[in-house]
Amino acid sequence: MAEVHGVLTWLHALGGAVALVVMWVPLFSRKGGTVHRRAGKVFVASMAWVSVSALLASALKLALRPEQPQQPLMLSLVAIQAASAAWWGVSVLRQKLRSGAGRVLPDWIAAMALLGSGALAVVYWLQGASLLFAIFGALNLVFGWRFSLALGRAPKSSFWWWYEHLFGMIVACIGALTAFFVVNYTSAPEAFRSVVPPLVVWTAPGAVGGIAIAVAMRFYRRKFGDA
Repeated sequence: MAEVHGVLTWLHALGGAVALVVMWVPLFSRKGGTVHRRAGKVFVASMAWVSVSALLASALKLALRPEQPQQPLMLSLVAIQAASAAWWGVSVLRQKLRSGAGRVLPDWIAAMALLGSGALAVVYWLQGASLLFAIFGALNLVFGWRFSLALGRAPKSSFWWWYEHLFGMIVACIGALTAFFVVNYTSAPEAFRSVVPPLVVWTAPGAVGGIAIAVAMRFYRRKFGDA
């Protein structure tokens, strides 16, 4: 089982490397262009693999080291967040003309996965787990509730799909960056780790990404006349 975990971890890292390299292309290329769409497909495919392999690797790690559950459970929480966000960001592109509530079952599954994992994480924190479970659990609850609201009612803007696509893709990018920094934190120089605590490594990508989402949303709402 340890050998399987090692191979899976290596393949997971390979997928993560692809996602980290490719994700910048759709972010900064011309929106809707060929480069944007092709790079976006590669990013989504790599994130799908990264999320699935993260869940599998976490399950194997829990089986191998059940006395150390918190790190694999946290990585699973991030994987669910990134996978759901990436799926949402892609799914809305096929629903540009939707005029009522969402009826795509995988969309609702993604929203419920966020809400369920978030609730379990908060409960785990209340039982004495790391503060990170409260932070990321709350984020999953907020994202899940946001997706549920968008699914449960008719769109209020003709460009709703654009805002949701943007939100989902940036959240997926945040997940990729968070996993990268956390996994490589233990290999960082001691001088760095003595100055930067693990909590900062876990939360800094989300903080910066949250600002990026707010700025981008404000820009495009003004551009489309929805401000």
